[in-house]
Amino acid sequence: SAAEVASSKAVTKKAAATSPSSLTGSFAQNKGRMLFPVGGSYKIVRRFGRQPHPTLSHVWVDNSGIDIETGAGSSARAVFGGTVSAIFRQDGHGSYVTVYAGLSSVAVSQGQEVKAGQTIGTIARAAGRDVSELHFEVRNERTKLNPTAWVR
Repeated sequence: SAAEVASSKAVTKKAAATSPSSLTGSFAQNKGRMLFPVGGSYKIVRRFGRQPHPTLSHVWVDNSGIDIETGAGSSARAVFGGTVSAIFRQDGHGSYVTVYAGLSSVAVSQGQEVKAGQTIGTIARAAGRDVSELHFEVRNERTKLNPTAWVR
């Protein structure tokens, strides 16, 4: 499948051990220093922006975030402190917004203040595979930003 091909080509990395207490100032002032949205080992299986489809030649896809593969049952965590503006199910930091998609359960509620590093939910298992996959986005109002420029 396309997901298995993407996974086989991705490099396994380990999230940097950044302390949430080292984050000070505004969201924008912490670009490149924020927590990664998952802890432990992960693979970025689809990167930000326009790229070739992993199995269909002559097909390009446009990804508005990054897709992160983790072990089954892993948790997603807040990359920076803020308020949960909305929770919705689908298959802000001032003008900045982070998006976490692909959660099987949510551990926060709308209007709740969250801290950097706080668990916000459990990442859903990828269909037919023994891994979980989180889709993560960073936006400044309507502008889609490359998440890998913001987290470590």
